Amino acid sequence: MNSTSLIRYGLNEPLPEPRILRAGPLTMLYDRGFLRYIRLGDHEVLRMMYHAIRDHNWATATHTITDEFIEQQDDSFHIRYTCECRNETIQFRWQCELVGEPDGTIQFNIDGEALTEFRRNRAGFCILHPIPECNGQACTLTHPDGSQSVATFPEAISPHQPFFNIREMQWPTVNGGSAVLWFVGDVFETEDQRNWTDASYKTYCTPLAKPFPVTLRPGDTVQQSVELRLVGPDALPLTAQSTASETVVSVESSTLVLPAIGLGSNAKPLTTSAVDLLREGGFQHLRVEVNFQQPDWIDELQKGIEDATRLGINLELVLLFNQLANFELYTFLKQPIDPDLVASVLILSNYTKTTPTSLIDQVVSPLRQAFPKVPIGAGTNVFFVAVNRETPALDAVDFIGYSVSPQAHAVDCLTVMENTAAQSDTVRDARRWIPDVHVSPVTLRPRFNPDATGDEPVSDSVQMPFSTDPRQMALFGAAWTVASLKNLMQAGARSLTYYETIGEQGILQGDSPSAYPNEFLAEAGMVFPMYWVFRTVNRFRAGRVIPTVSQRPLQVEAMCLENDGKTALILANLTDEVQPVSVPVRQAVFQRTIDETTFARACFSPATFWEETGQPIPANGDENLRFSLKPYATVFLEW
Repeated sequence: MNSTSLIRYGLNEPLPEPRILRAGPLTMLYDRGFLRYIRLGDHEVLRMMYHAIRDHNWATATHTITDEFIEQQDDSFHIRYTCECRNETIQFRWQCELVGEPDGTIQFNIDGEALTEFRRNRAGFCILHPIPECNGQACTLTHPDGSQSVATFPEAISPHQPFFNIREMQWPTVNGGSAVLWFVGDVFETEDQRNWTDASYKTYCTPLAKPFPVTLRPGDTVQQSVELRLVGPDALPLTAQSTASETVVSVESSTLVLPAIGLGSNAKPLTTSAVDLLREGGFQHLRVEVNFQQPDWIDELQKGIEDATRLGINLELVLLFNQLANFELYTFLKQPIDPDLVASVLILSNYTKTTPTSLIDQVVSPLRQAFPKVPIGAGTNVFFVAVNRETPALDAVDFIGYSVSPQAHAVDCLTVMENTAAQSDTVRDARRWIPDVHVSPVTLRPRFNPDATGDEPVSDSVQMPFSTDPRQMALFGAAWTVASLKNLMQAGARSLTYYETIGEQGILQGDSPSAYPNEFLAEAGMVFPMYWVFRTVNRFRAGRVIPTVSQRPLQVEAMCLENDGKTALILANLTDEVQPVSVPVRQAVFQRTIDETTFARACFSPATFWEETGQPIPANGDENLRFSLKPYATVFLEW
């Protein structure tokens, strides 16, 4: 693996470089046709302005830009391009124009045409609002009939849309003025994307109350415009933007209990070498799904029990019942399962997205008799939104469980990284219902599509499925894992289950080469960089979490652990650029780094990597320790 891009994020092609634009007092990134991080000084006004085509199963068509024209001035810009959107069913072409004016006004116009017949659930603009700046702020909404109302960006995750029927919206900015969005071409509404662990509120076109999917035929057109403008007091000057060259990480004095951390099971056989590495990883449980809809569920259960026994860890049992729950439970309880091997039991349903009360009433009491010391939970096998909209009856259970993936709506590196911040909000809100929250599993990509309204397209058996992400094996995967762990642990989750043991969705490739050699380029025997994150964290599993705060959480994240007088601070660069970092550590430390220079040793020489790559760093007196983190690097400090 000699490709820098492959080492960083699992692809041979480099990421496109975003361009910095200005519109008067506003700065932003232009990234593949879209505008990101629109800021007034250091204040983020909008997170993103973009357009999307989503098919009848809510899959977003990928886009390709051609005929791009960019005219950029010191305080303004004018961009035009053609955008082709395609997936297995969609072929659509946009003509796009973006204009940024010296007074801070931004206009985004799209004129699209369907090239084939397809069914769409959405076609047009989506506007993302940042959580920290908008949370709790009042927003004045102007409706299509000219009437106005005032609503508030929700603090707790809103299960349903907080804003409806929008033609224009206005909310305060940092300078005492306000920002205004004006929409043309459709009616818009707003949802709280933290339901899917996206770190934003989203204002999108076409209200969901209207019937969907809608069939578009060749020649059908979609035309929309959106305008952002600033009103009120004079905007902050450009020089107000922070010019600090480094991210400062601070460490708090309080501590939290470290949650139990486990892995998902995998159908592939575990070889002796994989078992040895996984045992050294220090995990506490193995998630084993018992899906009574599958005819081979007994075989899967027995394999899970055997794998957990070989790994010396407990079972996280996930029972997915059908409507014959009594019979299924009776058959399940006849299986030889040592109760002392079971860490928890999560009750789920194959016919509803959350655990229904009737199922809880049927199975909890027999399960408690079979596993008297084991916590029993209810929840969902999909996103937090399911339990937020239909919270299970929790009086008879011990915990709530749900899964996490950052790619419900977008797959690009910037979005995937920034979405780690919303994971903590889900735990915070779930703990208002019940103190014990289990997040299981956490995966880079969703394991399946819970919102499909039709059949998924049939793909070639050698084509990598959407549930597999090549960034799993790269530096990106390790950095994302650090940010995810930090947010979930500091929010107070009691149990976390990540990924799988081996394979393309695991933390090790295992002894078999990748099943998708043209797309997932891992080699047989490869240890993925994220393995070392878990191995370090799990060494402190009897210890405590010390909360950290990153001055720039979109660039650098950190987590801190302590146990028996030993401390570990893990730093992760969440970007494709070098990031200077300052940490309040003034004693001598031992440092290890996984970056482009150590990637090969970390992945292919695990027996010697940890011992041979560490280096002592002497005490720095009264000064903070400073590091220069290479792209997507992870640094481990111990003292």
